[in-house]
Amino acid sequence: MRLILFICLLFSCALQANTLNTKLNGYTQLVFDYSLVPSDSPEKIPVNTWQRVESGQVNLGLGNSPVWLKFKINNNTQMQQELFLFNAFVHIDKLTLYQKGNNLAQTPLTLGDSMPIKTRYLKDADQIFKLSLSPNTHYEYYIKAETAGVMKLNLSLWQHDKYIEKKAKFNLIMGLILGVMFASSLILSVLFLITKKQSFALAAVFNICVWFLFAWLLGYVYRYISDQSFWLIHTIIPALTIFVLVPLNILTERILGLHSLAKPHVACLRITLGISLALVVITPFLSYTIALTVAVIFALIHVLILLLVTGIRAQKKDTKAQLLVVCILPLLITLLYKGALLFSYSIYFSQLMVVFGVSYLISCIALTLIAISQYIQQRDIKVSQQQKRLAEAEANEAIQSETIRLQELHQEELESKIQQRTFELEVTLRELQEKNLELEELNTLDALTGLRNRRHFDKKITMEFRRSRREQTPLAVVMLDIDHFKPINDEYGHLAGDEAIKYVAASIKGALRRPSDIACRYGGEEFALILPNTDSQGAKLVSETIRQNIAKHAIKTSSGDVKLTISAGIFSKTADASLDPNQYTDWADKALYSAKQQGRNRVFIADSTQSPKDPEEL
Repeated sequence: MRLILFICLLFSCALQANTLNTKLNGYTQLVFDYSLVPSDSPEKIPVNTWQRVESGQVNLGLGNSPVWLKFKINNNTQMQQELFLFNAFVHIDKLTLYQKGNNLAQTPLTLGDSMPIKTRYLKDADQIFKLSLSPNTHYEYYIKAETAGVMKLNLSLWQHDKYIEKKAKFNLIMGLILGVMFASSLILSVLFLITKKQSFALAAVFNICVWFLFAWLLGYVYRYISDQSFWLIHTIIPALTIFVLVPLNILTERILGLHSLAKPHVACLRITLGISLALVVITPFLSYTIALTVAVIFALIHVLILLLVTGIRAQKKDTKAQLLVVCILPLLITLLYKGALLFSYSIYFSQLMVVFGVSYLISCIALTLIAISQYIQQRDIKVSQQQKRLAEAEANEAIQSETIRLQELHQEELESKIQQRTFELEVTLRELQEKNLELEELNTLDALTGLRNRRHFDKKITMEFRRSRREQTPLAVVMLDIDHFKPINDEYGHLAGDEAIKYVAASIKGALRRPSDIACRYGGEEFALILPNTDSQGAKLVSETIRQNIAKHAIKTSSGDVKLTISAGIFSKTADASLDPNQYTDWADKALYSAKQQGRNRVFIADSTQSPKDPEEL
């Protein structure tokens, strides 16, 4: 019976191992086991204490004890696999990767917030190990995770380019959110310098604190500012979690005018404010685990108090109180998520950062609108008071009043005329801009074929070259030319030649499937294709499709049927500092010449490992 159970256990483990039967395209969550038993070596941990995680993620909440993980990867393919092992939660102090079969103390790979960023394979806040998996090989790995904060592990295997693509999109979204937050802070700071209104200063401090807190949660501060100041991370995050509510507390009292309406509410807010300031001073002297727990719990209480006070005023149809509720509710959502992390509820980190970003963005925008509306309202009241005094002066001095009235009428007429002229000018400028855009669009089209022209090709090849260099993806350029085109013009006439060019252009356009692919008439009977993210074989497949489609059928022209063939030259390579955009065209053109030298009606691929040769040398 024991033997049967042992065999079943081995069989289930084999089924649950991370097995790669084909080349990984994208990513996959990692199946792993973890153990909370304290040990200096995973081999000393009892077998029955290991717990299986099928989803690839586990959240163990706050704790200072290290956690051991183990997992197997079976590369059953016939190819070498280069993969990223990615932990989606960036706030782990230290991760150490060991490979079974070697001495566990021998050259382990270590990274984490407690290590300088230069020790990482990628100089990024994300925690990534690079794994090289040989064909038909089985690997067993151990990871020792140590942190003073939240022990959340979310492991997955990624193909290099897919990870980079995903990271670029994520950074774009987070960068836009941080950019809007920073812009709102800058606007409020400028308004404070202009108006000297404290509400703008408090709102700017809130937005800046939220910006720093979100950037810290994303790991950007670790990457760009303090990767070697590990103590700063443990000091700032709890203190900033509490301090971010201080300016919001003061603003709530001032904007709602609670000092004259609800003194119990004022007392409650000021007591909470005093405790917050005290905790900001105290938390740096506490352990990180205690400081983080106290910060999240008290910040949650603080937010609930603010929400209760503003909610009572919002029920009385107070517009500013309603906007404050919109500002405070997202903060409540973020703190509930943080509490869930502290108490071991599983939350996927990428989704969490999107929730945090959107919530913080809504709070910043809402508070910015509140501060601006408060200033506008105060200014309107001030203007109203000035108008009232002016009316009293007009009643006492009729002549002066009439003069002022005439001046105001004249000013209104003048403003009306200015507005009318401004509107007419804007309409004219808009129409001119639209015409310019249409003209620019026409200037990039070839009149005969409807394809893009040489000017557009020169512009786009530079843009795609930069993208290829930035994203490290291959870029292909294909030069195509109609074989024996001059005899066609001589025998059938230029009208038939034009029809042949249009037919070839239509065949090229029909063979391109991706919106990013660009077809241009390069000049005369010569065409050029720009194929982003395409290697030589992909470009050859497209070129062969075009060549075969043209060679299959004769073209029916006004002068009779014309049989056409084309030749094509291809050059594809990932852009780097040793290349420039013109070399792609030069390589492809020389490859086209080689295709014609070898008999035409064929596709030739340039060898990117050799320097370009002149046509006489080919």
